[in-house]
Amino acid sequence: MVNVGRVGEGPVSGIVACGDGLDVIDALAAAGDLSEQSVKLLYIDPPFGSGKRFGHYVDTLAQSAWLSMMRDRLAAILPFLSADASIWVHLDETMSHKMRLILDDVLGEGGYVATVVWQKRLTVESRTAISVGHDPILVYAMGGPKHWKTVRNRVAGVVAASNRDGDPRGPWRDAPFTAPGFRPGQQYVIVNPAGVELTPSRGRSWFATEPVFRRLLQEGRIWWTKGGAGQPRMKNFDIDALQVPGTIWGGRDVGTNDDAKRHLATLFPDASTLFDTPKPETLMARILHIGTNPGDLVVDLFAGSGSTAATAHKMGRRWITSERLKQTVETVLLPRLSHVVAGTDSGGISAATRWCGGGAFRVVTVPPTLGASATGIDGLLPQVAVA
Repeated sequence: MVNVGRVGEGPVSGIVACGDGLDVIDALAAAGDLSEQSVKLLYIDPPFGSGKRFGHYVDTLAQSAWLSMMRDRLAAILPFLSADASIWVHLDETMSHKMRLILDDVLGEGGYVATVVWQKRLTVESRTAISVGHDPILVYAMGGPKHWKTVRNRVAGVVAASNRDGDPRGPWRDAPFTAPGFRPGQQYVIVNPAGVELTPSRGRSWFATEPVFRRLLQEGRIWWTKGGAGQPRMKNFDIDALQVPGTIWGGRDVGTNDDAKRHLATLFPDASTLFDTPKPETLMARILHIGTNPGDLVVDLFAGSGSTAATAHKMGRRWITSERLKQTVETVLLPRLSHVVAGTDSGGISAATRWCGGGAFRVVTVPPTLGASATGIDGLLPQVAVA
């Protein structure tokens, strides 16, 4: 491994490695930059093995070779994943079902958590029999879903909040004050402001016991429908209205490929060829928020346009990203991350995180081992300029 240099004057929180992911894992481990059980989140967004050509990538691997490639890299990174780590594998419908078999084999069937369905486009593709507007993201956890549930983070609700009663605590969302099932301790009479006595419908119970309801009512956390003549609903304020992550992620909530393209276009207005399927920072922020906390280590073995590294840097995570194509590193990855460090990238999640620049990252090149196809970037660093 050759240290090319660094970008930024602050503390180093990331590493850009130019080389094949398999070689990068070995090289960083040998250098002490990657230690056992140190990785909190692994994100993999590989060429999909579909035989298509897109921009910077030529995705023409035979499926058997593609599956072998993925198995090798998963097996190599496995010892470095922490007991609380999550693995997010972003694919399309072409290979997701086959990739799940590989993941089950390497990580164990008990590690499967869910498949996130991400709406990657808001428009309709009229050239196909059925317009495919989503990508599946396979989610696995090293400790299995029951353990991971205790360490993963919740997400903000996706229902728009409002403040219909001018509550000084700010915007809120309302939720039913009933729950499924019969619970004897949650069967009691509630009298609404109109004087109507209410009981749960058949097969349901109130959401909480009567003492808890009275406390919520006293705290102003109960909202009555029909102007006080209807049912009670619970007020969840933005500050504490966090939900269990779901599997349907809408493009208006977490961004689309087109959003990511527009972001890249602001950074590279003169670029003749951009990625066809870059991932928006808002999508990556959702993933990183769920699976990590500030200071945790995130690894991406297929850097591409650099969305994972850029998002991790802005969110205060440590990160390692590798990319084997010199053209991608030279024309997109390093310039983009240099903008992030310099504070000249105002797109993506910059506004949400109040990002103004800072930090630094190292750049290394990893020569290929026998049979690998990595390309070095010796002498590249001085060519990187930030406008």
